[in-house]
Amino acid sequence: MAPMSFAALTLHQGLIKDLGPVNVDKVCFKSGQGSLRPRNEEFISEKYDLALLIEENSKVPVYQRKLKDLQNQYHSVRKTRADGSCFYRGLCFAYLEFLLGKKQEILRFKHLVVQSKSEVLMAGFQEHLFKHHYETFLSIVELAELDGSISSLLKAFNQPCSSDSVVLYVRLVTSAYLRNRTEFYQHFIREGMTVVDFCAQNVEQMATECDHIQIIALTQALEIPLQVEYVDKTDNVINHHIFPEGRSPSVFMLFLEHHFNILYREEVQKEENAESSKH
Repeated sequence: MAPMSFAALTLHQGLIKDLGPVNVDKVCFKSGQGSLRPRNEEFISEKYDLALLIEENSKVPVYQRKLKDLQNQYHSVRKTRADGSCFYRGLCFAYLEFLLGKKQEILRFKHLVVQSKSEVLMAGFQEHLFKHHYETFLSIVELAELDGSISSLLKAFNQPCSSDSVVLYVRLVTSAYLRNRTEFYQHFIREGMTVVDFCAQNVEQMATECDHIQIIALTQALEIPLQVEYVDKTDNVINHHIFPEGRSPSVFMLFLEHHFNILYREEVQKEENAESSKH
């Protein structure tokens, strides 16, 4: 008899203490369901010139114009897979990539990841239901700390099991952050829905897309300074938001057509070229 998958196991054990029953199977991928991933598409792509993204959007002039405006600040882009988890996966990869070679900063982030386990437990999630995913995320943080190569980080994030574990865990961190602050965040949830209901429907399910409130929660929970560039079809200038407010961003993401990709600023590319010329 084959061992039960994590999803099948949690279907029977998925109770959240003090908060009532939770179908944790919805938090995980069911076999053959819940994933929008097309075959042979990477979770996180190699980096390529922003001009190629502009070319891909040639049929939408307003997108082309706004993306060309972004070339004044950004040089490159990494694509993320459009599977409903593009924000969570892209943010984690991009921040760990930013931390490569920064020993003190990565140790600080590692400490925050360790602390996040207490936040998840405080929200009522049972440890045996998320322990594997927490340990997988922590091991990838340690990989970034000890190995320090982009190629190893890319490989880890493009392995389905490890990559999905990271996404599942940070979804739980996001949910826990909101659940533990229900009095404050209830004001941002539509009438007739509780914070717990919102998290169960819009955060914990693997294929659900990310909105403003989830971005606020995760960037505050893990203290990841982020700037998002919002490109839409209006004639307005590009809007951008910094999370948390007042921070100097370390990660930059593009939101276009309900999808998040990772952006890289011009100066970052120059630094990488200078570093490559030394070897």
